[in-house]
Amino acid sequence: MRYSRVTFVCRWILLLLLGQVVTSVHAADYEDEPNYVRLDLGMRYTTLFDKDTLDQLTSSFAYRVTGFYSAGLADTTLGQWTLRGMAGTGSVYTSSNSTFANTTGRRIGAQNFNMRQIYLQSDLDLWRFQFGVLPPNHGDLADLSYDPDGWVRGGRVVAPLYDGSVEVVTGAIDRILDPNAFQWWNEWNYFGTRVRQNLPYDLSGAVAYEYLQDQNYLSAQLRQDWIREDDERLYGQAEFIYNDTRANWAWSAAVGYKIPDISILVNYTYINPSFGLRGALSSDFFSFGHRLDVRFSGDIDLVEGLRWYVYTDLVERGVRLRTGFTYRFGAGTGGFLF
Repeated sequence: MRYSRVTFVCRWILLLLLGQVVTSVHAADYEDEPNYVRLDLGMRYTTLFDKDTLDQLTSSFAYRVTGFYSAGLADTTLGQWTLRGMAGTGSVYTSSNSTFANTTGRRIGAQNFNMRQIYLQSDLDLWRFQFGVLPPNHGDLADLSYDPDGWVRGGRVVAPLYDGSVEVVTGAIDRILDPNAFQWWNEWNYFGTRVRQNLPYDLSGAVAYEYLQDQNYLSAQLRQDWIREDDERLYGQAEFIYNDTRANWAWSAAVGYKIPDISILVNYTYINPSFGLRGALSSDFFSFGHRLDVRFSGDIDLVEGLRWYVYTDLVERGVRLRTGFTYRFGAGTGGFLF
């Protein structure tokens, strides 16, 4: 019964927003509008092999349906107010993919569709306020930031600071195996603050402090763009997180290269096995310990918004291969209800 109610609410909001934007022109910057809807569809195949024997451990097919939306509520002296969120498939914090077929005999889980995020946002000059079930902090590359499919139940304030910003978030990161925004919040367990700045020599950086589930974390991130042209980009990023409570580390280093035909990303990550919940909620989490992640992706010119990808992960005990397609489309328009 709960599943049917949540599904109805998610579909109602998405259809309402689609009705607002259906007459607008598709554009790359439609998400800058107060009213927009974006749909991300995907299909992928995943297989996992034992690193030593190359025995196949898993083999499965999954799909992904996520909808991102914004509805302009009011343009006031206290800011431009919008209702935003994300609805989608998936059953855990770190993934919105749902497995529908398994060739190695493993059990197929429930085919869920939930409102994963829903929140009020106010933009006033360069300040931003959010309250509700928010998207978590997320970086620019595949790194140690929180998975974008996750959430924080609470509030966020973002303020300008020199040539960057300062951000404060607090609330609860809870129910990580039940991605449904429409339920009671658990008790408070999260506080985070982050300062981001643009630096000389095409550098940008961030430092942060976080408290999560009785653990204290200090982190630093540095990114550089070596090539930043319209048809070519080469960039890199390094991130380090120190668990001050348990005196151990997690770190990540990534390099990305992008031209019109193909994008390549190479990422090396280490998360200490006793790092705590913070490591398990990181972007596209696979396992603790060492991980080498190589990703290839590109556009399929036949259909705008259609992309292919091939991802390979090498961890201490296995090799994982993921390949599939994604399709993204959306539209937006201006205007507020009040």
